[in-house]
Amino acid sequence: MKNIEEKLRDGLLEKLDMRAIAAVAENGTIGNKNSIPWKIPEEMSFFRKMTQNASVLMGRKTFESIGHPLPDRQNIVITRDPDWAREDVITIANFRQLLELGIKKTLWVCGGAMVYGALLPACRELYLSTIFGEFAGDTKFPEFNNLFTISKIILACPAFRVERYVNGRFVHKYADT
Repeated sequence: MKNIEEKLRDGLLEKLDMRAIAAVAENGTIGNKNSIPWKIPEEMSFFRKMTQNASVLMGRKTFESIGHPLPDRQNIVITRDPDWAREDVITIANFRQLLELGIKKTLWVCGGAMVYGALLPACRELYLSTIFGEFAGDTKFPEFNNLFTISKIILACPAFRVERYVNGRFVHKYADT
């Protein structure tokens, strides 16, 4: 029998076009002291291109590390702080509220580690930039290989490569698109 968390993820998976996007060093690092430990303009350009004109979901700490809403996107921030609010940002207190927002566009899950850990099972796809090298960090990307199957490498650069993964539940539907 499914628990409440599994039922919620199934509901999100069925009702939303939710995908995850992340940049991860070869040692699993995604952040250090609430910032990204590398500066790679080409990778940031890829992120911008993929998420533009869509919705982005992030935790409060990730939003605060960016410092402003991402332009040309519907910004959604999840936080446990009931007093936290920012202009041009939709604030939610739990993932169930995503179903109430009436999101029609792709919803990109873009950090941090706790948000990825909770929502990767509900994402149809994962676009993962592997940053070549090992970086010191206090935040790691969660395990995902048991959920996703690699579909293809979509971009290869000297500093990183981007791989598209498909949720195992959708491998036949999305594998070659």
